[in-house]
Amino acid sequence: MAPELLEAILHQKKMSMNRRDWIKNAAIAGGSLTLPSLMRAQAQPTAKKSGIGDSTYDFINLSINENQWGPSPKAIKAMEEKVRFAYEYPGVPFQKLRSEIAERSGVEADQVLVGAGSSDILMSTSYVFGKDNSSIVCSDPTFGDLIRWSKRHGTEIISIPWSEERKPDLPKILASIREDTGLIYICNPENPTGTFLEKEALKDFCREASKKCPVFVDEAYIDFAADAESLTMMELVREGLPIIVCRTFSKAHGLGGMRIGYAVTSPEIAKQIGENYVSGVVGGSSHVSLEGARAAYADEEWISYVREQTKKVRDDFMSFCDSIGQEYIPSHTTFMLLPVKKDSKMIADTLYAATKIKISPRMIHGQNYLRISMGNPAQMDLLKTGLRLVLS
Repeated sequence: MAPELLEAILHQKKMSMNRRDWIKNAAIAGGSLTLPSLMRAQAQPTAKKSGIGDSTYDFINLSINENQWGPSPKAIKAMEEKVRFAYEYPGVPFQKLRSEIAERSGVEADQVLVGAGSSDILMSTSYVFGKDNSSIVCSDPTFGDLIRWSKRHGTEIISIPWSEERKPDLPKILASIREDTGLIYICNPENPTGTFLEKEALKDFCREASKKCPVFVDEAYIDFAADAESLTMMELVREGLPIIVCRTFSKAHGLGGMRIGYAVTSPEIAKQIGENYVSGVVGGSSHVSLEGARAAYADEEWISYVREQTKKVRDDFMSFCDSIGQEYIPSHTTFMLLPVKKDSKMIADTLYAATKIKISPRMIHGQNYLRISMGNPAQMDLLKTGLRLVLS
């Protein structure tokens, strides 16, 4: 690694030390904090994370789209209070969360599935609709969990390359439905691009496609959109169409480690998927995680804060890309996809070696890309310092 890069990175790390860390270090040097008191201070939950290293990782992880702002303080408090009920099976909070989701979504509780993250629901869905001698139609690229598990069951995956706008090509997906197609999978916003489909176009597509088979709409990142509730396909579920709308508490709600996701669909489809839960009792969710999800779901003020902060960071990063002439795909989520001319894995490895920042290199349709999760401002400052040099 070039000495100039390391020098720049070290300088940036020094400049990015937040006030809390500076006070702690100064206090230790002056003897005003004992080691036990410092340990207690470090153990306090921090909702609004501003420092570079406020994490259990020994590196900065901007590769898997974790919410760097953390969960709602109300969710943290709820989980702390409910740990004492860890001996109980979580049937009561499970039913309460289902009812709360149903009420907000305008459906009945038997139309709501709650699982151990949306991954649990995606896997269970693959058991129902991804069977041998059947097919699933999806965009390429897209989020891979449902596709990967369905392949294990012998399902043929009909992958339709994205459109020129790097969005799911809805007309071509519709034209690719066959008699043996059991499900259509649409991710909106799309992962890994962060692009949104126009609402009316997606609604028209879902209405037409669902005449032939159910449509699974994965809305894992929709909460990062300012007008999320006006963009969702929930109204099609309320109309009685065979649509599955899936959400997660892992992203905007900051509960990735607690493993809670949910889906809203018809009572018939909910029953089919529910009977195939991979995780067993109440979808594999814990008492603590369910109570955290309930508190997070009710705290709309925190979601607005996360959405606002993420947009600030994302807008700033787009301005940075513009300043160095780096192309990017405009995103509505907590990550961005950058097409690069060099080998993306080499860039990611070089960046990590210099900064200990992990990003996700991708090869899509013969083109190198970097998918970068949005971090907090201190993390992004360090990232920009590294990228400015490794991309030059």
